[in-house]
Amino acid sequence: MAKKNRKSENAKPESGGLYSHDAELSLISYLTKMPDGDEVLRKAGVTRPRLKVMMYDDEIYQAIEKRQDKLESASWRVEPMDRPESKIIVEHLREWWSEILLGAQNARWYGYSVLEAVYAKPEEPLLHLDGDTATPFIGFKWIGEKPMQWYEPKNDGSLMLLANYNATRQDQKTDQRFKHFLTRCKSTYENPLGEALLSRLYWVWFFKTSGFKFWAKFVEKFGMPMLIGKTVGKTTDMRDALLRAHASSVLALSGSDSVEIQTANSSGNASQTFESFDKNLERRIQKVILGQTLTSGTDGGGSRALGDVHLEVQNSKYKADVRMIMPTIQAIINALCDINGWERHQVIIGEEKSLEAPKADRDVKLKNAGATLTPQYFKREYGLEDGDVVETPSSLPNTQFTALPHRAFNFKASASKLSAAQQEVEELTDGQDDLQLLKLDQVKELVFKSDSPESLAFNLMRLIPGATQAQFTANLDQALYAADVLGYVAAQNGK
Repeated sequence: MAKKNRKSENAKPESGGLYSHDAELSLISYLTKMPDGDEVLRKAGVTRPRLKVMMYDDEIYQAIEKRQDKLESASWRVEPMDRPESKIIVEHLREWWSEILLGAQNARWYGYSVLEAVYAKPEEPLLHLDGDTATPFIGFKWIGEKPMQWYEPKNDGSLMLLANYNATRQDQKTDQRFKHFLTRCKSTYENPLGEALLSRLYWVWFFKTSGFKFWAKFVEKFGMPMLIGKTVGKTTDMRDALLRAHASSVLALSGSDSVEIQTANSSGNASQTFESFDKNLERRIQKVILGQTLTSGTDGGGSRALGDVHLEVQNSKYKADVRMIMPTIQAIINALCDINGWERHQVIIGEEKSLEAPKADRDVKLKNAGATLTPQYFKREYGLEDGDVVETPSSLPNTQFTALPHRAFNFKASASKLSAAQQEVEELTDGQDDLQLLKLDQVKELVFKSDSPESLAFNLMRLIPGATQAQFTANLDQALYAADVLGYVAAQNGK
């Protein structure tokens, strides 16, 4: 009689069912996962992280580095700057500025990028040294870009840390206020992963790399000249002689032998075809990344206007990168302020309100035409702060000499040949009071009491202390003239 297999009551439970359940969930999750919305990547069968291999191409790397240098060298500031913590924020961000800036800009090349921050412990805060003063604060021990394949952005704005890269072994929703900072490039509901610029260059890079490999093999095989020998003797002897000639470049022949050098036609279509092919690929790379092709040449001609246009295109690309990364950097500053209990600060990248020459020339012409530009206009257009523009009170008198052509009535009987400025002088002269001159006896007494022009002026000032400048000058001229006349008469009588 066969024995029945009975399990012991103390036997350990089998875990095969649990493993099978996990495998089924993983398979279902993989099959129901939303595919990448990038059409190029789907057709090529390439994942987004794999696009990083394109950075090793010299032309692509040079073009991307040009945009990175432009963004990294941009000036930046934090407002307000009059708070005690403002200096701490600026100096602390300066330590990690390149990692934050370039990590956020990578979203332009791959569609999205994720920065992770690791903070110092509250019991072991960082110290900001300002002279002899040490201020403790909670700052970044490390902040930088994490591998993009660890995360998956969702179309609702959330960011998931995938199961294979966290301790819970399940997709975990991340904290985007203090820990993780997501940057996306032109993401949509259908494509939450964003638009990857390098995917637009995938086929260009693929054909460029494959074409260069083919061309290298072609040059290696057909670029070297081939020696062709003709002989009436043994061909093996000629072959050995040609092989020795390649090494020594010396060959001795009899009268019946001949040697020819056969080279690839340098002026043929093969060389020109590859050159035009390679140049076309380089132009496409520059157009996609830089928006123009004036990086290393002018395509046979150039001008100042052409350079200005390409510089304007480059600046527009730079401003687009600033607009893309600005929310991420602002979120990082907000996290730093909130975790320390500081007032939130605003970051400003680049001289967005810099003095523009065309706008400044236009404002000068408007000012010369009589337009009054308010301080609010200068603050808005040129980014000036309070106190930079002094408001001129409207009650100040006009010190400019201007004619007064505005009259309620204009009579033809008045002097019509006078200009507006002359007419104003006439009106000012007519409005003055009559000058009060000294009498003849006063003039004689004044002259006899004075022995020099200086004493004459001094005695005249004592005689009419309340006179105006015009009256004093008129009486002084009268007294000097009288002194000259009296002196001339006395000299004639003495003769």
